[in-house]
Amino acid sequence: MKAKKALRRLNKAKLLLALVIDQYKAGEPVAGARDLLRAAVSNIDQAKAAMKGPSTLPAAPTPTPKAREVAEATGKQSRKLSEEGRRRLSLSAKKRWAAAKRTGARTLSAASRN
Repeated sequence: MKAKKALRRLNKAKLLLALVIDQYKAGEPVAGARDLLRAAVSNIDQAKAAMKGPSTLPAAPTPTPKAREVAEATGKQSRKLSEEGRRRLSLSAKKRWAAAKRTGARTLSAASRN
């Protein structure tokens, strides 16, 4: 589970526990239950503090030397396909279209259903 989602769920649980605690009156004989609920709220606070501590995000990948050169030369990072990459994509698309044509499909979506 992602940290942001976990924090949202913990906040929701804390709110629900607070509502239950507020429903107990101070003089009722269920004071022990109220104390347990308060302990649960403090545990939720500790869990939230632990999650907010060190960053839970993965480290960003380091750019390749070629990407660094391009970024330094142009002032921004290049994200364009190379000629070879474009050629490979074109060839793989042609293969898919040929396979779909052999099966008699008129569109690629129809070929994927077969």
